[in-house]
Amino acid sequence: MFEKTLSDLVRGLRAHKINEHQFIANCMVEIKKELKQENVMIKANAVSKLTYLQMLGYDISWAAFNVIEVMSSTKFTYKRIGYLAATQSFHDETDVIMLTTNMIRKDLSSHHQYEAGLALDGLGCFMTPDLARDLANDVLTLTTSTKPYIRKRAVLLLYKIFLKFPDALRPAFPRLKEKLEDSDPGVQSAAVSVICELARKNPKNYLSLAPIFFKLLTTSSNNWMLIKIIKLFAALTPLEPRLGKKLVEPLTTLINSTSAMSLLYECIHTIITGMPSHNAALQLCVSKLTLFIEDSDQNLKYLGLVAMSRILEGHPKMVQQHKDLIMECLDDRDETIRLRALDLISGMISKKTLPDIVKRLMEHMDQSEGTSE
Repeated sequence: MFEKTLSDLVRGLRAHKINEHQFIANCMVEIKKELKQENVMIKANAVSKLTYLQMLGYDISWAAFNVIEVMSSTKFTYKRIGYLAATQSFHDETDVIMLTTNMIRKDLSSHHQYEAGLALDGLGCFMTPDLARDLANDVLTLTTSTKPYIRKRAVLLLYKIFLKFPDALRPAFPRLKEKLEDSDPGVQSAAVSVICELARKNPKNYLSLAPIFFKLLTTSSNNWMLIKIIKLFAALTPLEPRLGKKLVEPLTTLINSTSAMSLLYECIHTIITGMPSHNAALQLCVSKLTLFIEDSDQNLKYLGLVAMSRILEGHPKMVQQHKDLIMECLDDRDETIRLRALDLISGMISKKTLPDIVKRLMEHMDQSEGTSE
């Protein structure tokens, strides 16, 4: 018996643009026949085609049990096809998910790291409260695996478990804390990501981790991890004023040394948020924000103006020094930039600056399109 492969299906779709629905209907009939075959290779081929059709918007929930059959294959090539289909089509309301618990537990304990990794990645996409409750200990055990490939995925999956089964957080937290000092940078980064996401809801619960995060801040060279840590400190500094004083030196060092605009902005944001009375650091932030405003990237320009507005609230004189640069933004082609600049200018008005600002605004009005003569 000859079955259409996934490539045949794709070519057929391209060749049947006019009667695509009829072509897919015929393919569905063939796929249903293939799923009834005992040969796992034929079933896997059918599931791969269903996965493609699901991406085109077709419902494949009726084949959920067949997907599980392919997931349970002992051959990694077919197992991977089943997990891919499950990640795309399974959800909380998929009844047959309850049948996967023991199979996934077996895959998690596999000596083949890619099989275990496949199960971890798949769980992250179709985690349910029941799966989280039943498999929490299995995933927690994998955080101590000798293989960084497994540890990293297990740590990341803990976050999904906590969302679906919050009772798992308290017993798992000491292990998660240990991973912040893991020997592998990827595992460290994963632990930082999980804790930073958890802290968004209630930062106060994570103040005790400040010393560990401070150590990572001063020793890590991973920009993306540094961004997450600095975002966390932005939430923690209003809760603990002494923390802000401790952060001034490493943050100003990063501001002066980094070429990554994303990291630079997070450093500036944290200083504005947690150290509003540290004039020297704020003055440095203002000077760096001019680079954002002068940049040709409209997103960076907008972020620069937004940050300037926040500094303006407590330190108007620092921002007024760059009045001319901000006034130039009134001529920007982007309306959002012009409006943000106008808001900023309105907050810069004082007896000293009023004449010059009014003069510049009048000149701008005369040059604007649509001005009546």
